[in-house]
Amino acid sequence: MVVERDGVGSRGPEKRWTAKGIFERWQRFYELEISAKALTRLEFTEHIAYLLFLKLDHERAQRSGMFASQPIAPADTWPHLVLASGEDLHAALTRLMAELGRPNPQDHRRAIASVLFQESRPWPVDRMAELGRLIIEEFEPYRWSDVNRDELGSAFSLMIADCRDDILAKRETGQFLTPPYLLGVMAKALALTPQDRVIDAAVGVGTSLIAAHREMAAHGGRVDASAIAGADIDVQMCRLATMNVLLNTGRQFHDVPPILRADSLKAKERLVHRHERDVAATVALCNPPFKSVETNTEQRDDFWAQNATLPANFLQHLAITLPQGARAAVFVPDGVLSNRGAAATIRRELLKNCTVHTLLRLPTGMFHDTGSKTNVLFFTKSVRRPTGEPNTEELWVYDARDLHHTDTENPLAEDDFADFLEAYRPGEEGLAGRTESSRFKRYDREAVRKILDSPDVSLNLRADPADAPDDFGDPRDIARSIIDHLGDAQRSFERVLESLG
Repeated sequence: MVVERDGVGSRGPEKRWTAKGIFERWQRFYELEISAKALTRLEFTEHIAYLLFLKLDHERAQRSGMFASQPIAPADTWPHLVLASGEDLHAALTRLMAELGRPNPQDHRRAIASVLFQESRPWPVDRMAELGRLIIEEFEPYRWSDVNRDELGSAFSLMIADCRDDILAKRETGQFLTPPYLLGVMAKALALTPQDRVIDAAVGVGTSLIAAHREMAAHGGRVDASAIAGADIDVQMCRLATMNVLLNTGRQFHDVPPILRADSLKAKERLVHRHERDVAATVALCNPPFKSVETNTEQRDDFWAQNATLPANFLQHLAITLPQGARAAVFVPDGVLSNRGAAATIRRELLKNCTVHTLLRLPTGMFHDTGSKTNVLFFTKSVRRPTGEPNTEELWVYDARDLHHTDTENPLAEDDFADFLEAYRPGEEGLAGRTESSRFKRYDREAVRKILDSPDVSLNLRADPADAPDDFGDPRDIARSIIDHLGDAQRSFERVLESLG
């Protein structure tokens, strides 16, 4: 996209840029200017975040009079980067990233920068010419603070979505991208308002918090900085999520960090609440890693069960640490609903200590190349009854499992869940106003009691009570996945062959 100024002293066309145009421009630079294998798309997107932060910080400091803001980065940082090249550019960036990424309790204005630049480093020193061109050609000539905030935020989100294969490859932390429209559906189902305080204990790239913020803002009024907060153990995800949330919510660069790097499962404290002040969450919206490995939670003597899988542990962590009355929507794989042992113990305690009112069985194949069968459990943290009776009296199941879609072929959209939203929240009547249908079934008090009395406490429930075979997804999608994996295997063997000469 070639951009020319309207004239000397004019604001230029940046205010008319679209998310699609900005994304395509960044994408084109990566494909044409970055040497093959020098950088992953994910690493390139991180550098887009760093340069955007520094350029916007510089522009805001250059405003006249009362509109100027004190810069977060050291004075003249951006002009120095524009003039530097080669090893000097690499050294300057290395020093800058170390300084900004270092927590400084004496300078609260750098709190967000300390998350964005934590453990960051510039790309290889022998590729500085490419980084220099990115700075000089794509950032320096333009006034990025004139770009519409929503368009800029959406462009950065598109960049992250374009990195899905790189993110999926992060097997060690179990990362994958949740479709934004699906999180928007969850935010609507949770009936978020500006008065809510939303957390995500496994925030990933921050899409859940952006969806929550948009739903809260849709009601009008100001959504303050303490309204959303997230944590993740993966430092790279924290960096990306920080910029993603900043650009998509209009959060100030000197504000309280929306994202913390933390292992949510290690401590009893609600880490994602501890920001400017200890604000208790009213809502949790979380899609935790679906790794089936057991995690060490010996330090969590408050847990209902030890040696559970990672998604089961996130479910019990939220159910235990959320304050009374808080609402939650937690994504879980089928195994959390049906596995025995620790998972069964967690399900039993969840039904007793919380009001588990809805199970949404999601369509197969929604998460790119994971093959996971996914559900969403909706519950409210309740006060345990003195009689010992379970808080869950009835459980509704909405089954969308047979809708065959993927994130690349015939993708779903928010409108595809309109029937679910209408069934889920039938108005002011709440659960009492719900109506059964072929997709929506009520399990009454007696049915819930039978579930609790059974040894496995299985919540692998269907809307159709008749036994039906498991839905493995559209055969075409399965065939495409096999072809993709065979192609990946072939390319891997070709690289091995090349390395052998």
